Amino acid sequence: MRVARSRRLVAEGYALAAVARVLQVSRQALYRTPTPRAAPQRWPATDPVEQAIVEEAIANQTDGYRMVCAFVRRRLGVAVNRKRVLRVMRERKLIQRRRPLERRKRPGFFRVERPRQLWQLDMTSIWVAEHGCCYLNAIIDCCTREIVAWQLELRCRADEAITVVEQAAAVHGIQAGELVLGSDNGSAFTARRFRAKLAELGIRHRRGGHRDPESQAFIESWFGKLKEREVWLNEYETLDQARQGIGGYVDRYHHRPHSGLNYRTPHEVARTLGGSTRTPKTGGLTCQLGRGAGQSAPC
Repeated sequence: MRVARSRRLVAEGYALAAVARVLQVSRQALYRTPTPRAAPQRWPATDPVEQAIVEEAIANQTDGYRMVCAFVRRRLGVAVNRKRVLRVMRERKLIQRRRPLERRKRPGFFRVERPRQLWQLDMTSIWVAEHGCCYLNAIIDCCTREIVAWQLELRCRADEAITVVEQAAAVHGIQAGELVLGSDNGSAFTARRFRAKLAELGIRHRRGGHRDPESQAFIESWFGKLKEREVWLNEYETLDQARQGIGGYVDRYHHRPHSGLNYRTPHEVARTLGGSTRTPKTGGLTCQLGRGAGQSAPC
């Protein structure tokens, strides 16, 4: 930019030395005549190694330079440097760009039509000054958007996940074949003990896709709002203080209008069918019992 402007000033009659001094441009850059860079000429491959590289790259267009190098080594029976293969393929525009893998393995479409049809379970970390990172397991009903169970503990093993599911199923009286529990592919949720417990309770396990948080959209969204409205606004000194703060937020959340429920609260939806709601609290675990109006929602 400065060189182009300096040349315009020199063309208008200003002294070249003064322009170079004021705009801090070397006089050599002003004296030099710019010439367009010529495109590199690709001569025919005369060397047998380069000729073999070109032929193998054209014959195997879906392979990278490492595989082409292996083909050339097998063809010629001599050691060929991979950097040389890469240079030749770059010069001749033989490196193919790979398409991004846009398709993901997703569990499919699930239409939620009644309460206790689909729950989503997930885990997130909460910072507590006394212990460092603690781990919150929470379960949400995808129909009523109620938090049916949550537990904040020091560890995130399969035992903690089993405890949350067991107590939530006992409080809500889950029958065999009634509920589908969705989760991601975390080590706690893919453990043999966890899957065996779900089979014992008659709960079908539905795992999300790899690196696909959208398959756990309801609980992931709830975790985000929990941290924005409660966790990031407070500094928890002890585990009991963190449990008290999260429990208070869960109570407020159940009485807060939800856009996905046509701006009704989860408790209002739970009372639509005449069900009762109660909140047992034991050892940091909170379970909400209630029925809600049928909601059709993709998940």
